[in-house]
Amino acid sequence: MTDFIETPHGSKIAYNQSIGKENSIVFLSGFGSDMQGKKALFIEKWAKDCNHSFLRFDYSGHGLSSNNLNNTCFTDWYKDAEFLIKKLTKGKQILIGSSMGGWVMLMLSKLLPQKVSAMIGLAPAPDFPQNLIWKNMNTTQKRQLVTNKNINFIDANEINHFFSYKLIKDSFKNLTLSEDILFKGPVHLYHGMKDEDVPYGMSIKILEKIKGSQNVSLLLDKEAGHRLSEENQLDMIIDIIKKTLKEI
Repeated sequence: MTDFIETPHGSKIAYNQSIGKENSIVFLSGFGSDMQGKKALFIEKWAKDCNHSFLRFDYSGHGLSSNNLNNTCFTDWYKDAEFLIKKLTKGKQILIGSSMGGWVMLMLSKLLPQKVSAMIGLAPAPDFPQNLIWKNMNTTQKRQLVTNKNINFIDANEINHFFSYKLIKDSFKNLTLSEDILFKGPVHLYHGMKDEDVPYGMSIKILEKIKGSQNVSLLLDKEAGHRLSEENQLDMIIDIIKKTLKEI
C-alpha cells in the first residue's frame, strides 16, 4: 500500500515501506524513474520473503509524489531521501542506488554516515549532469542552455530527455566525486560494460574516491546495458545483497 508524507521542504512524497525483523534496505531509483521499477519491486519481494525491512519511494517530481520533474533538481531529491530515512527508518540501512540513485546514495553516505551500513551501486551515475551532459556540450549548446533554461538531450537509445538549466546548475554545488568519500562499510558496485548511458568508468572512479573501507568491489557484466533488469541480472543483484549482509 502506498503512503504519503509531507517533507519540511514542501514536497508530498509517495512511499512503500515494509517492516521486517532483519536488516533494513532502502532503494534509491534513478532520474525520471519511480518506485514501481522492475529492480525496486524485485528486491522488495525478496526482502519481504526474507523478513528484511524495505523502503522505496518517489522523489519530488517523480511517480506519485508532488511537483514536476522539470521544476525539481538534485537538492530536492537527496533531501527527500534524507528526510524519509531519518523519519521512517530505525538503525542503519543498506542503501541500493540505481543510476542517479547512486548519486543520492553517495551524498547520503556523507550526510548520514551514522545511518548507512553499506552501499550497493547499480550502474551508479553520480554528478551526471556535469560529467555526462555539460562536459559533452559544445560552447553553442551551453549558451543555448543558459539562454533557454533547458535542453533536449538524445541518449544512445535515441530517447529524448529534457534537462533544465536549474538541474545542471544545481548539480555543480552537489558534486560527490570532487573529493574523497570517507566511508567504512562495504561498497559493492555492479555495472554493465555495454552501458551506453553511464560508462562503467564512472564506477571505477567511485571506487578510487572511496576511502576508509576495506571492502570495496566492482562487478562488471560484459553483456549488460544500463538497466540491469534482465532475470540473470536481477538474480545477481540479490547475490550482491546476500554477500553484503554477511559483511555488515
